[in-house]
Amino acid sequence: MKTWTGILLMIILAVATISTTSAARTMNESQKQLNIDDQSSQTEVVEASNIDKMHDAANTMQESIPVKEQYVSVASENENIRLYPMKVEGSGYIYNGMTLEVDGKTREFSDWQGEGGSYKPEVHELDLNGDGQKEIVVLYTGGHGTGIYLGQARIINPVTLEEMKMQSLEEIVKQHVQSKVTVRSDHVDVDVTVDGVQAEPSRIEEDTIGGEYNEELGFGGVTYYSVEDGKLVVSAAGSYGLGLYAGDLTFAYAYQDGEWKAADLKYSMEIYEEEYYESFD
Repeated sequence: MKTWTGILLMIILAVATISTTSAARTMNESQKQLNIDDQSSQTEVVEASNIDKMHDAANTMQESIPVKEQYVSVASENENIRLYPMKVEGSGYIYNGMTLEVDGKTREFSDWQGEGGSYKPEVHELDLNGDGQKEIVVLYTGGHGTGIYLGQARIINPVTLEEMKMQSLEEIVKQHVQSKVTVRSDHVDVDVTVDGVQAEPSRIEEDTIGGEYNEELGFGGVTYYSVEDGKLVVSAAGSYGLGLYAGDLTFAYAYQDGEWKAADLKYSMEIYEEEYYESFD
């Protein structure tokens, strides 16, 4: 009896061993398949990453392609100083941001929004204050139209390529200019004083009924910046009414107390012809 019991016990153990081995094999096969699937997923991720890198590289190459020569401004004083748009819009007539290049080193100025075409920006290299250190001057047109010309100027340190602080036209007018516009039915009187010196008064004969006039001259609607005789010169028209200009405030920038400020200010009266402003269109 004991013999049969032992034999039965051996049979049960053998069956259990076979079942365990089979289960283990099944788990191993499943694990192998899982590993294969994991590797396939990882491969797909790597391939996707490579595709993204290729796209990034293509975009970088596209962005680094030199802009057309027609958009590049070169300093007449130094051919190694160039100015060109970061992005061109409106068939080349709008510069959305600009890049300044000095001896191969570049810096982007995304807030410089200007016009191209016949109003293409200028770049110059000159010693503005006679200290032996040359500055870079960038001139561009912010916009134009009938009775409007918005010139812009920037002065750049050639070593750091950083903008140097410039006194704004608004600050200059507030500090140096006092004016009064007196409106009568058939004429307008304009009185201007610059740094305590009164300019010659002027009377503009015109029918003022229904017109819009200022109490004092407004500056900024027509502003020109230019480089003349080694100086950055500004001419800003004074407006006595809507689209009506009486004369020019002119000055040059000089470096004082760590900032470029207005010097040699003068105001001269001039009757502007309406056809002159229509030429801006």
